[in-house]
Amino acid sequence: MGALTDVPGVRVAHVTLGGAGDAVRTGVTCVLPAARDLLAAPVTAAVHVVNGYGKPVGLAQVAELGEIETPLVLTSTLAVGAAHEGVVRHLLARHPDLGRPDTVNPVVLECNDGRLNDQRALAVRAEHVAEAIGLAEGRRDGHPVEEGSVGAGHGMVAFGWKGGIGTSSAAVEDGVWRATLGALVLTNMGRPEDLVVHGSRVGMPDADGQGAAGQGPAGQGAAGQGSAKQDAAARQGDGPDTDDAPADGSVIVLLATDAPLDARQLGRLARRAQNGLARTGVVTDHGSGELVVAWTTAQPRHRRDGPWLRPWFTAVADVVEEAVLSSLRHASPVTGRNGLVVERCPWL
Repeated sequence: MGALTDVPGVRVAHVTLGGAGDAVRTGVTCVLPAARDLLAAPVTAAVHVVNGYGKPVGLAQVAELGEIETPLVLTSTLAVGAAHEGVVRHLLARHPDLGRPDTVNPVVLECNDGRLNDQRALAVRAEHVAEAIGLAEGRRDGHPVEEGSVGAGHGMVAFGWKGGIGTSSAAVEDGVWRATLGALVLTNMGRPEDLVVHGSRVGMPDADGQGAAGQGPAGQGAAGQGSAKQDAAARQGDGPDTDDAPADGSVIVLLATDAPLDARQLGRLARRAQNGLARTGVVTDHGSGELVVAWTTAQPRHRRDGPWLRPWFTAVADVVEEAVLSSLRHASPVTGRNGLVVERCPWL
């Protein structure tokens, strides 16, 4: 179903960190909201917090002003500071007057990849963010986006399987405007039994302990207690990761369009992202950080809200659902901290 980069001007790049012999499984994903100097010409934007158990920076000003003026960076929780520094250093080099006295508002969003990644290593540094920004700037319109276990998604786990980066897009017609809506997600949430694929709860074990598709263990039962056999299988790479099996976690959703929506209308779209998440089985637990950022690359034009928004609301749910499933579909197995193996989801 396409990619976020189907929206003209949007660029995406990853820097993936870690290799054999260490326990670093992390990285940086950079999204350029538009192909222009954002500090001089910000994009119109909105923020929606589904559940606020997260450590992002920069969202308060976006919510207040309805603008994004920097590249967006996705990364690991304990790398937020380094990512912020990387964006600031990049912009200081481009704008000699920045900081004298005017400042800038980098937007950095995160998920906790500590199950697979040794976060104490603080592997992400400012130079990795600068590298990702440079790579994104070198991309062309409509470029493909690498998905799964890459960049910020390298160490992420979704529904007990390997999660990470997923993306999707759709063409939307509302009777007046025809434009593109794109989504990019960073998935790091849920238990195996939560997962729903196109309406089927595939992770729910049947009476024989098999998943809905009859392929191996489906992780923990509804009571939250997996069997020793399932735990062993997960560590050997034969089933989902059920080690402690936290249901909470985080999902970052980015929505972009080239329709001339205003900040308030973008906020209405952002709030519908929860519909797409719910379709995949995202419960939004106590310790979840589900955050949505939406923007347009176009100059907003006034149009009174009405039924014409319905195709947009429907498209938001569709592209977010597909992006979450795509993050699982394209992920590759990863062996991380303490030898934990998280496999690719077999249902996709």
